[in-house]
Amino acid sequence: MEVAGSDERKRKDDELAKVARQRLDPSRRIELILDATLGLVGTSHFSVVTMRDIALACDVNVALLYHYFSSKDHLIRAVLSRALSIITDDFESRRAAHENDVLGDIGAWFATHAAMAPTMMSRMVKLMSDQAAQPVKDPELDALVQGFYRFERDLTLSTLTDGMARGLYRPVDKDMLARFVGLHLDGIFHAAESRGEIRIPEDIADLRVVLEGQLLA
Repeated sequence: MEVAGSDERKRKDDELAKVARQRLDPSRRIELILDATLGLVGTSHFSVVTMRDIALACDVNVALLYHYFSSKDHLIRAVLSRALSIITDDFESRRAAHENDVLGDIGAWFATHAAMAPTMMSRMVKLMSDQAAQPVKDPELDALVQGFYRFERDLTLSTLTDGMARGLYRPVDKDMLARFVGLHLDGIFHAAESRGEIRIPEDIADLRVVLEGQLLA
C-alpha cells in the first residue's frame, strides 16, 4: 500500500509540474528552452542535436519550439547570443571591484571566466569551437563568435595600453600579449575537456601569474 501511495504522489507531483510548465510566462519559457539547448550543445556537437531532442529536454512539443524559433539555426543563434550577453554582463558587474587590481579589466575578465566555468563558459566555448570547425559556417553565428573575441581583445588591449601609459606595466608588444591571453583562456577550457582535468579556476590563476610576470617590472 505504501508503494502504491508513493507512486500516486509521484504521479500527482508530475502532473502539477507539467501544469506549472504550461502556465509559464513566455519569456521564462524561452529562457528554459535556451538553457536546455545550451546544456545539449555543451555535451554534443550542435549539428547532431535535433529540435526533437531539444523538445524532449524541455518537456514540450516540437510545435511549441517552432512557435518561438523559426529553425534550429535561429535557436542556436539565440542560445549563443544570450550566453555571450550573460558573460559580458557578469564582466561589467565585476569591473568596479577590480579598479585597484593591477590587471584591471583583465583581472575582471579572468574572474568572470573562473566563476562561470562550471556552467556557462565551458558549454559556450564548445559551441563556438564546433561552429568554427564547420565546413560551411552560419554567417550570423560566426559574427557572434567573432564579436566576442573582438570584445575580449579590445578590453585586453585597452588595459595594456592604459597600464603602460601610467607606468604600471613595462613596455610589451600589446597585440602579441592580447593574443596570448585569448589563446590561453581558450586553451584552458579545451584542455579541461580533452584531458579530463577540471581545474579551470586554478589554471586561470596560473595564467594570471604568468601575465603579471610579463607586465610588472
